[in-house]
Amino acid sequence: MKTIYFLALMILTALYSCQSGESKKTGDLPTTSFNEGAEIDSIMKVIENETNCFFDGDYDCWASNWSHEPYTFQGWNNSDGSSDAAIGWDKINTQGKDWIETYYKNGENIIHPVVKKEKPLVKFFGEKSAYLIWKQYNADQDKKYYRISQETRIMEKQKDGWKIVNVSAFWDAAPKISFDSLPPMD
Repeated sequence: MKTIYFLALMILTALYSCQSGESKKTGDLPTTSFNEGAEIDSIMKVIENETNCFFDGDYDCWASNWSHEPYTFQGWNNSDGSSDAAIGWDKINTQGKDWIETYYKNGENIIHPVVKKEKPLVKFFGEKSAYLIWKQYNADQDKKYYRISQETRIMEKQKDGWKIVNVSAFWDAAPKISFDSLPPMD
């Protein structure tokens, strides 16, 4: 239970830190021609790219989708019921690079060849930060089963586009869904 409270606190802290200085001072959202649909499309491209790069074992591509700030966060559960977190880009980078090299063998070992996402729920906190949540289906190596993960992202718009500042991924360890039984995803 303490882990859940800690994760919630980290998410709220990250959202607060993603707000622009002007929004923090006035509490007002900027009045511009913010195109939410276009921004969601841009965000989803980053999320898709990060997922594909990670599962394909492409370290440089994976790292390019992340904010490299000390307030970035990655949290996940383990199959034994415990949880873990990497806080700050240096720790996320070390953990991600190690995982890509050790398990994905820099692209030689594709563990999840197919990943499908349900349509995410999206909440913008101004024009420079967004929160997304969705259910994801991760195929096994032989494409016989999917494992479900509940995914969240906090995104921050930086000078060079949207970047990930928070990944929280919670995988169901036991249930498996037959590869042929998924309905079409939007």
